[in-house]
Amino acid sequence: MITVAEINDIDRLDHFRLAWRALLGKTKGATFAHSPEWLEHYWTHFGHDQKLRILFVTLGNKIIGIVPLVVKPVTTKVGVMRVLTYPLDGWGTFYGQIGSNPAATMVTAMRHIHTSKRDWDLIDLRYIDQEGHDHRRTLNSFKSVGFQGNQAVWQKQPLVNTTQTSWEDYLASRSEKTQQLISHAEQITGKAGHIAFYRSRLENPLTPGWNPRWDLWAEFQLMNFQDGNQLHIAGGNFPQGKKLSFLHDIHGPAVRAGMARIDALFVNHSLVACAYGMQHGSGTDYLAVGRHKETPPEVITTLMTRMVQQSIQDGETSLNLGLVGNTLSGMWSNEQQTSYRCSHFPLLAPRSQLLRMNRWIQKPVSIPTGKQLSKPDSQIGNSPVPQSATAMNPESCIEIAEDEPQDWAGTDDSRGVSSEDRPRFRIVG
Repeated sequence: MITVAEINDIDRLDHFRLAWRALLGKTKGATFAHSPEWLEHYWTHFGHDQKLRILFVTLGNKIIGIVPLVVKPVTTKVGVMRVLTYPLDGWGTFYGQIGSNPAATMVTAMRHIHTSKRDWDLIDLRYIDQEGHDHRRTLNSFKSVGFQGNQAVWQKQPLVNTTQTSWEDYLASRSEKTQQLISHAEQITGKAGHIAFYRSRLENPLTPGWNPRWDLWAEFQLMNFQDGNQLHIAGGNFPQGKKLSFLHDIHGPAVRAGMARIDALFVNHSLVACAYGMQHGSGTDYLAVGRHKETPPEVITTLMTRMVQQSIQDGETSLNLGLVGNTLSGMWSNEQQTSYRCSHFPLLAPRSQLLRMNRWIQKPVSIPTGKQLSKPDSQIGNSPVPQSATAMNPESCIEIAEDEPQDWAGTDDSRGVSSEDRPRFRIVG
């Protein structure tokens, strides 16, 4: 019999750690954000006004899938709403269920959500890798339990594809202006002295001399991450200090998992620029890029040049720079990756229906490149977000309210579904 066990206390996560890690190795498209360590630190830093809902799907006595969810208060045009969603908040491109049985896991999870007390005003699952691994499984799971399952584009992010090319061919594919910027940056950086590039390598933590490079991190966190109005750190509309504190805490477990990356540029043996990212099977998602406060901005371009060259040389699939801002990724991108959202607006929630109508009738607002949105979650009910806005600020539709909504423990709808009404399904990959 297939069932769901739900935990709402982060302290209970330790009891499921071994099973979670076992499933993580079988999850297509898994990143460090899918790990229990990620969720623990995410909850410590950002979960103070959220409600945790981790769903463990079991078959017999065996866990076959995990769906990590949170209920967060989100500011919208119709007031603060409780949104059931994934715990990512702009720290990655794709997210979803964990395990090798995605269809069965999502159907069972949605059935559990449908039949349990409703502590949310709407469901909005974002970061779905529709074209890569999901293949409409999330949408089908919504529809299988009677949810509307409205699907739309969530983000279109620039990507640097480094496969099947050489640096010469890649550089030739860039515009003349970009080539001039790269050449000019090399000249400016080179005038200061000898240039050296360092990339941290995957190392086994059990090997002698293993080094997580906290020395580089100590210098990195003191750098300048601001470029005009753009903060080159992923993670939505949180203060820089809060973001860096989170990255500091996940660095240790990410290094032990072999997923953390540090790309560093040195001039005369002094660190002048650095990029921090998380590696996974499809490439690297960069989460922060900064430079020494006394160095010219051109060192960032020189750093990016070395990063792309090294990835081409190493045969790495791609570099995702879109999470840290369009001003960095625009000149380097040669491909685009699209994530999707799947939403459900319950009929018995009037404000949710207003939001649904707003999505249909309101046109997307074009945001000038380089400017941040003052209220990142104001577009939650709109149609797909324009590329210029999402590339600039990956979590441009997220804002956590300072206080939980007044009706957090308000109307909780309980739905009952008979066994005859439940959709039949089989466990598939």
